[in-house]
Amino acid sequence: MKKGRFKTTLNRIVSWFPEPQYTRLRNLKLFEWINQNAPGKIVLNVGSGIGRFDHYLSKDIKPINLDISSSVIDVDIIADAHLLPFKDSSFDIVYSVAVLEHLKRPWAAADKIFRVLHPGGHVVFELPFLNVIHDEHDYFRLTDKGIRSLLDERRFEIVFEQIGSGGGSFLSVFLLECFQQFVPTKYLKTLWRISARYLFCLAKYLDCFIDRSKELRITANSFSFIGRKK
Repeated sequence: MKKGRFKTTLNRIVSWFPEPQYTRLRNLKLFEWINQNAPGKIVLNVGSGIGRFDHYLSKDIKPINLDISSSVIDVDIIADAHLLPFKDSSFDIVYSVAVLEHLKRPWAAADKIFRVLHPGGHVVFELPFLNVIHDEHDYFRLTDKGIRSLLDERRFEIVFEQIGSGGGSFLSVFLLECFQQFVPTKYLKTLWRISARYLFCLAKYLDCFIDRSKELRITANSFSFIGRKK
């Protein structure tokens, strides 16, 4: 079989096996809060991307989707999160899920988010902590205290914070990527991912046994945060 045909065949095989969900959200309070508070409000989704988390949101919520890429489906505004092109106090809620780690200057984006929020408006974040490098533009990781520092407690008061997902969710991705380094060729790596990803994604369910652990934050895969603009 020619090299090009073999590659095409592998890609077809991969498409038959959709990527599993590696992350087990510890609970959905972050999205429950949005569903309860966002209807009827002006909501901005910073870094809407492919809409991986949209299915958690109520159909009553119609956010303004902002992304830097023109190839994103259902994007309303193409813009850089460092330079939000809106007037001051334009939004009631700004939410962003797994985006700020991909920004070169997340503190600059946080300043712009503060600016475009109404006084009393809310910011809603979900950010990774322990996670593999998963994109060409992947710059930062933040602890729960790091998120507080980013938003500045003088500007935002804490409404809600939690561990978004635990160490098992990190382990599921880490094991796959770690062992893949021992696979020698590109084509074998593809076959490896097909065969191994469903096995390792099961590690996320380890979080079920440690949900009440006091040490859960030490190996957290992500943190969730809701803040109110003072």
